[in-house]
Amino acid sequence: MKKNKGLGHEVHQFDNLYDSIKKEAERYGDNIRYYYLEGKEEKTCTYNEMKTRVDYIAAALTKLDLAGKFTCVTGETHPNYVATYIATASTNGVIIPLDKEIAIDQFINFMQFCDTEVIFYTASQQKKMLAAREELPLVKLYVCIGKEDAEFPEDDARFMKAEDFFEIGRKAYEEEGIHAAEENVPDMDKMCAIIFTSGTTGSSKGVMLSQRNLVTATLDSNAIIDCHEDDMFVSVLPIHHTYEFTCSQLALPNAGAATMINDSIKNTLRNFSKYKPTALVLVPLYVETIYKKIWAEIDKKGMRKTVRAAMKLSDGLLKVGIDLRRKLFKDVHAALGGRLKYIVCGGAPLRPELVKDFDSFGINICEGYGITECSPLVSCNPMGWKKYHSTGLKVNSVEVRIDKAHEEDETGEIVVKGNNVMLGYYKNPKATVEVFTEDGWFKTGDIGYIDEDNFIFITGRKKNVIILSNGKNVFPEELEEYITANPLVAEAVVVGRKNEEGDETSIAALIYPDYTQFEGKTPEEIKATFDEVIVDINKQLPAFKHIHEVEIRETEFEKNTSRKILRYKVK
Repeated sequence: MKKNKGLGHEVHQFDNLYDSIKKEAERYGDNIRYYYLEGKEEKTCTYNEMKTRVDYIAAALTKLDLAGKFTCVTGETHPNYVATYIATASTNGVIIPLDKEIAIDQFINFMQFCDTEVIFYTASQQKKMLAAREELPLVKLYVCIGKEDAEFPEDDARFMKAEDFFEIGRKAYEEEGIHAAEENVPDMDKMCAIIFTSGTTGSSKGVMLSQRNLVTATLDSNAIIDCHEDDMFVSVLPIHHTYEFTCSQLALPNAGAATMINDSIKNTLRNFSKYKPTALVLVPLYVETIYKKIWAEIDKKGMRKTVRAAMKLSDGLLKVGIDLRRKLFKDVHAALGGRLKYIVCGGAPLRPELVKDFDSFGINICEGYGITECSPLVSCNPMGWKKYHSTGLKVNSVEVRIDKAHEEDETGEIVVKGNNVMLGYYKNPKATVEVFTEDGWFKTGDIGYIDEDNFIFITGRKKNVIILSNGKNVFPEELEEYITANPLVAEAVVVGRKNEEGDETSIAALIYPDYTQFEGKTPEEIKATFDEVIVDINKQLPAFKHIHEVEIRETEFEKNTSRKILRYKVK
């Protein structure tokens, strides 16, 4: 068995996306790959069944002369979603995974922009499909995957239930010998996917990825995450993002892990309790939410001082090789299913004190860094060795450097090179040229530095930088970290306020409080509380970074489906 060496563990090698499915079926066979719900019914999908689904979808696409076409998949996470993605790419097609919450106008625009001919969707998207079909004459087939409780139009033969589509595929594969995915030899450097970026800054571009990009990032994920056949994950992130698809839907099965597909946010803790995950792949907002719920329960029992004392004792004992964390903090572990060992977290910075507290509880947080254009993985803190506030070491297949504007600068733009880096932006050569250096490195737009141990630190986002009238640069992420560390804060965004001349002369903090802690308080009292919070924060900052204005919000900030705040909509 050919394997690729990871960081202290072995990684199963595969050559392309179909090869991964084939080898996983050979290794894990009837082991369960997915637990998922359709309605209230729990279902499973084994590794063998997953290969069958890919084979049938690929055969059906070929039989219907739709192989090699631009194909969209949208909706909730489902085994058929993953199978559609892999089958399309494995028959020389281009898969376009789209956010299930995308507005209909944008959905139509993306479908027209890509000349899409096939759309796979879950039942929740039926109304959108019916409303969009008149605007999409190029689409030859709509296939409803998942729970088929949608009403199908009798006047449009393009709509098909998954069971009928799979039957076409079964006959083509088993009776006619159309083994399209298995017999195809893919061009690893051809575009196989278009990922539309989430657009937190107001723009959305189509990132072109190849199978080489996805395979590289998947194997790098496996090298970082020490995952095994006895591991259980609960999938909660939107599947159309490369972070979830690569690091969860491709990497975890390569190691033989089982995944429970979370049916809704409100049922997350219930599913943790039932399925008892050993590890999770999350974004910071989920980790923050879990963290605040843990401490809320501790405070409800009046145990904060006692727990903090136990954490201090436990940390001291750990230094001499005595680990009592699961005993001392058994209630914390029980709330998360009882078996949770580690959390892989990416997408935005995590507060160091939060990571330290989880360490004290006995749950290792592996903070990483990625970007859609890098498929997405760039770096991650390896298990057992981390630096707080760092996004970790670069992964195996990536080169990283810091491009400084001036030699004396402490930070600069993080640029990346490797087989994980995208082909470019679809139908946008101008934007593609702009994000690559003259010597071919991808410019991430993130600012940071690399320390003496080669750990990467991100200090801010280039597009978010506040340039004050005195020429000083302030990265809002740094100030937001100070603010959100306060337990009274639910969310915060820092912005620059301009004067009449258009210069940014002051820094403002927009705060959405945790209103559960302000029952009976007037808006004036709430504002006064946070004025004091900001005064205390300013004492820790140099004068040019001082926050001058505080604005209290009554509603949450608008976010995308990966729970990132849409900064361009913040006024």
